[in-house]
Amino acid sequence: MVKAKLIELDKCTECRSCVTACQNQNKNEPNTDGKKADEIRKAYLECNGADELSHEDWTIISQKDPKDPTRYYKKQCMHCDDPQCVKNCPAHAITKYDNGAVVIDPEKCEGVKLCIEACPFDIPKFDEHKHTVVKCRLCFERITQNPALDPACVTACPSKAMKFGERDELVSYAKNKYKYIYGGGVGWNSSVVYASNVPIEEVGITRAQIHGIPELLRTITHPVGVVMLAGGAGLAALNAMKSRKEKVAKAESK
Repeated sequence: MVKAKLIELDKCTECRSCVTACQNQNKNEPNTDGKKADEIRKAYLECNGADELSHEDWTIISQKDPKDPTRYYKKQCMHCDDPQCVKNCPAHAITKYDNGAVVIDPEKCEGVKLCIEACPFDIPKFDEHKHTVVKCRLCFERITQNPALDPACVTACPSKAMKFGERDELVSYAKNKYKYIYGGGVGWNSSVVYASNVPIEEVGITRAQIHGIPELLRTITHPVGVVMLAGGAGLAALNAMKSRKEKVAKAESK
């Protein structure tokens, strides 16, 4: 059964309890279990207040317009049905599971970073210390070991702005309640679904931008040592892709 996480943007209060819960679950921050939502938010903001995904922040509250409290959203991996990261990982370190989760195996990851370039949402980040790519795992171990549990961020949300369950049922629920939906087969096939009464673009969500990985790079980057044989050609291709992604991001920010 394909699962999904529905994020009801209109209910989000920007408390960031989900961010702290994610960090706790993945041991990216000291444990703060038992603290009230306002204490967690204050501690989080004092700690880092991250507004961009990083190797330590696998989910964030992104705000397009700080003056408008209706225009922010929870950003994390979309867990796509047809993941570009899976297709472009030469080490076969990323798996798309039947329950919807897209998971990176840190033991197999060789730090090639093609998944970062291929992601249409600019989600995966590289951990320099562990030399592996990281991102939201949809709490894969947690939800498979105990099916009664939801992902940590869903459980932690005090305003109940997220639901986790059977994807078709959640999409049906969202269609009956909200004007705008993105994900779960509406606009994009994924196991993360956004629902809002404000247009998706106005909230700040960037629709998928597919970045094709040159076949040359897919064939020369495994084993990793062969990358060196690509010389300037491989580096030039990667730099071209990076430049294209930066231009798209700059255009969308205007």
